[in-house]
Amino acid sequence: MTISEHIRADDLMALETLRQALGDDLVRHDVETRTYYANDVFWQPGIPPLAVILPTTAAEVALAVSTATECGLSVVPRGGGMSYTKGYVPDRVDSVIIDTRKLNEIIEVNTADRYVTVAAGTTWEQVNAALEGTGLRTGYWGPLSGLNATVGGALSQNSAFFGSALNGTVADSVLGVTVVLADGRSVTTGSGGRKGTKPFTRYGGPDLTGIFLGDNGAFGIKVAATLSLWPKPEEVDYLSFGFAKFSDMTLTQTRMAETGLVSEGFGIDRTKVEHSASVNKLSDGLQALGNVASSAKSLVSGVKQAVKVATSGTAFLKDHAFTLHIVTEARSASGLAENVAALRAIAKQTGVELPNSVPRVMRSKPFGPVRGMLGRNGERWVPIHAVFPLSEAVKIADANEAFFRDEADYLKRNGIIYSVMTMTVGNEFFIEPAFYWMDEITPLHAKSVGEATVAPWIDRPANNASRQAVVELRRRTQEFYASLGGVSWQVAGDYPFREIINPDTYAMLEAIKGALDPQRLMNPGMLGLDKVPRR
Repeated sequence: MTISEHIRADDLMALETLRQALGDDLVRHDVETRTYYANDVFWQPGIPPLAVILPTTAAEVALAVSTATECGLSVVPRGGGMSYTKGYVPDRVDSVIIDTRKLNEIIEVNTADRYVTVAAGTTWEQVNAALEGTGLRTGYWGPLSGLNATVGGALSQNSAFFGSALNGTVADSVLGVTVVLADGRSVTTGSGGRKGTKPFTRYGGPDLTGIFLGDNGAFGIKVAATLSLWPKPEEVDYLSFGFAKFSDMTLTQTRMAETGLVSEGFGIDRTKVEHSASVNKLSDGLQALGNVASSAKSLVSGVKQAVKVATSGTAFLKDHAFTLHIVTEARSASGLAENVAALRAIAKQTGVELPNSVPRVMRSKPFGPVRGMLGRNGERWVPIHAVFPLSEAVKIADANEAFFRDEADYLKRNGIIYSVMTMTVGNEFFIEPAFYWMDEITPLHAKSVGEATVAPWIDRPANNASRQAVVELRRRTQEFYASLGGVSWQVAGDYPFREIINPDTYAMLEAIKGALDPQRLMNPGMLGLDKVPRR
C-alpha cells in the first residue's frame, strides 16, 4: 500500500502544503500512523485521515488549522484517545487529525487566586502532580483513565468521576478556555479573554465558555483551559456496602447524594465484578498494597490498611448482587467521623457493610493503567450512559432492569455480556451499562493497555457480527434513555442529538456553527451538525 492509495490528487497537494508549513517532524502520513488513528476504543474500522499533526504549541495548532482549512481539509482534534463515541474518528478521507498530547504545559498555578491554567493536552495525572503540595485541587479532578485522558478531551466530552458526586462534571470547574477556530484565530473565554485581566472568573457577560464544553471540537480546538481550585480536604475515609436489589442500592445513592457528604462513589453489579479487569484485580499485587500504605498518614496505619486490603481482596464482592463504594472527605477528624456515621446509617437501612478495599485501593493510585478498556479475559468493552434527575433514580433503575431483561435473548444469541455502573454527580443520577464480547484486539487497545497484557489475545480474530450487534443494542439503549427524559453528555457523533433537541434551539446551534465554521470543516458531523457537500 502506498500513501497515495485512496487519496485524491488535490488532497496530496494539500498534504504537501501542510508539510511545507509545519515541517516533516509535525506531520505524519505513513500508512501505519494513519491506520492507527482511524479507530477509537469501540468504532472500527474508520476512515484513515490524510495525515496526523502533532503540534507542540498553540501557535502550531493555529497554523495547522488555518493551513488545513484553507486547503479545504477538515480538521479533527484528538486528546488522550479514550473516546468510544466517534469523537475523533474522521468521517471523510480529506481529514487531518490534530493530536494535542504534546500540548502538555502547566501554564500557571495561582494558589493566591485559586486557579490553574494548563495546555489542553495535559493529562489529569500531570495536573494533579503539578498541584501536589499546594493543598489545593480542582473540584472535579479526573477520570479513572486520567493517566491517558487529557484536560481538553474531558472538556470536549464532559467527564465525571473523581470529586464529581460533590462538585459535578469537569464543566463545573472551568473558568475559561482558549480555542483555535476554523480559520486559525485564537480566542479566550472568561475573564482571561479581557485585556489585562487574570483568568479568575468565568463570567462578566455571556457565558462563552459553555459553547466549547461538550462540543467535541465542533466549534474549535481547545488548546488551554483554566480550572478553579479549592482546598483539598485533609481527612478521607472509605465505605462499601452490598445490596440484594438494584433499586435499594440506587435509593441509597440518592439519599447519600442529598447529604452532600460523598466526594465520589459508584455502584456496580456482580457481572461488573466478574468481568471488569479493573475491579476484579484491583487489590492484587504488592504494588497496590504499597500504594495503600504510602497513602496513609502514618506508617503504622498504612501497614494496617494494606494488610486489611490484602486479607479482604475483592472476592467477597461476588457474594452480593450489587455493591456500592464511597469516598467521603472532611477538614477534620471529627467531621469525617460524622460523615461516616451519617452515610453508614443510610446504607444500612437496606444494605450490609463490606470491607472498603475497592475505594481505598482506587484512591491510593487513582490514575493507573487503563486496564478496564478490556475485560478480564481480554473481552472488548464499550459503555453507554445517560443522566436523570436525582428524584427519578429508582424509577430509572427499575426501567433499566426491565429493558435488559427483555434484551436477554438478544444478548445471549450474540455473545454479549451486560453489566451496569451507577453514580450520583451533583444532583444527577448517572447510569452506565457496559457490554463485553469476544473480538479482535486493535493496535489502540494494545498500545493503551500494554503489549504484554494483550499478548495472549493478540491473534484473536475479528467478530464483526457481535460487534454490529453491540452497535444496534447501544442505539436501542440510547433511544430508550432519551424516551425516559435522559440526557447524554458525550454526544460526539454517536448519541442521538439533533432529533431530540427543540428545533429552535438546534437552529441557534447551527447558527453558531455557521458563524465559527462556515465551511463545516471543524470535526464535521459532531452533534449532528450539517456537513457541506464533499468535493
